[in-house]
Order: sequence, then C-alpha cells, then structure tokens
Amino acid sequence: MAGRGKKQVGGPRKGAGRPPGTGPGPSPDARRFRVAVMLSSDELDKLKTLAEKRDLPPSTVAYEFVSRGLKRAK
Repeated sequence: MAGRGKKQVGGPRKGAGRPPGTGPGPSPDARRFRVAVMLSSDELDKLKTLAEKRDLPPSTVAYEFVSRGLKRAK
C-alpha cells in the first residue's frame, strides 16, 4: 500500500491560485437554468431530425425554439 505523504496543517497560501472570476468558467450572460421538457417519441424524432439537418445538438435546437417563443410572447 502506497504511503499518503505528509499531512499538512492549514490551508493554501494567501493569494495563491487564480483570482476569483477569471479563467475558463461561464460568462455572466451564460445560460444558467435548466428546464425539463417531456417529449413524445415522435416529437423527439422530429427534434433530432431538425438538429441533424442543421448540424447542431438537439438541446441547442430546443433552446432556440424556447428562446424564440419567449421573445414572441407578450
């Protein structure tokens, strides 16, 4: 059984690491909320067909539908 190394006391050095809010994380205007949608088999097949025609993932096509619908709603 390999040894675990020394147990260290305390936390990381103050100021060590990347500053908060920088790096490859999501931008402030990124999509943040998940919405579950129940589709029938026929509806899912249609969504997948549309996604393949546009060379996009089905989730992106579904997002575009919802986004456009919300813009039209008053």
